[in-house]
Amino acid sequence: MKNHSSFIQTPMLPVSKLRYLLLPAVWLLLALPHAHAAVHASDAEGRRVELSAPATRIVALAPHIVENLSAIGAQDTIVGTVQYSDYPASAKRIPRLGGVGSVSLEHIVALQPDLIILWGSGTPTGLRSSIERLKLPYFVDEIRSLNELGNSFEALGALTGHSAEGTLAARQLTQSLTQREAIQAAQTTDDRPGVFLQLWDQPLQSIGGEHLLNEVIERCGGQSITRSISGLAPQVSMEAVLADDPALIIVESPAQAKHWHNYPRLQATRNDNIVIINPDLLHRPTLRLLDGMRQICERIAPIRNKADLN
Repeated sequence: MKNHSSFIQTPMLPVSKLRYLLLPAVWLLLALPHAHAAVHASDAEGRRVELSAPATRIVALAPHIVENLSAIGAQDTIVGTVQYSDYPASAKRIPRLGGVGSVSLEHIVALQPDLIILWGSGTPTGLRSSIERLKLPYFVDEIRSLNELGNSFEALGALTGHSAEGTLAARQLTQSLTQREAIQAAQTTDDRPGVFLQLWDQPLQSIGGEHLLNEVIERCGGQSITRSISGLAPQVSMEAVLADDPALIIVESPAQAKHWHNYPRLQATRNDNIVIINPDLLHRPTLRLLDGMRQICERIAPIRNKADLN
């Protein structure tokens, strides 16, 4: 019979040293469930988008989507985007797949994305159909109100593992709007100056009743003269603008502003209420829209104050 005392025994490690050896393994086990946890969010169409893990390879098919992903700290997840995705400056380094309406499906597939973010009203229906046919995961982003902008931040945050940052961006938007509402409450007049926002000159286009900027103008105390026209960016006639005689005209370039001086009888021209605003601050539903909104409010306020005095 063998003497058990002659067996080779493994020396016991002190508890303090054993703790240091086990800690990295414990941290790894704790981190794994979070790193690979399934995520989900509802898109602009109410579709529940589910991913087995937060997206790390995103194709963003509109400039505003790139900007909003950057705002929540998820720019490094974008592997491809479209022309004019130029904000923030670092976004210019993201590979381009073409224009908003001319993206190659082959280029998208080659990037092996785990999420494609479509622009609801800007992505061609044919491209979307192809993405659906290939069963590629996609999220539809379409922002028609300021509340939906906040929802988009939170949804993008959830799908990229940046929920806290998405909630923070949505909260920043809400706080800014609350401050604006307080300013509006101090203005007593119920008269809303008519506003014409020019999107294009040839043909003349403005915002229709479904456009987000109607809400922006209304929150500033004005009223778009084209709000009753259906659609997002309808064509309008010069005769209709002259008949409505807006108190404020918003354009996006000096050339457009100069054009309106050919109509000296217009209220806006007569009172020097033609304002140039960077279109990126208005046409991209991002946090920078708050800056565009501030500029609109600053031009509407004196018109309303003048109405109070009268």
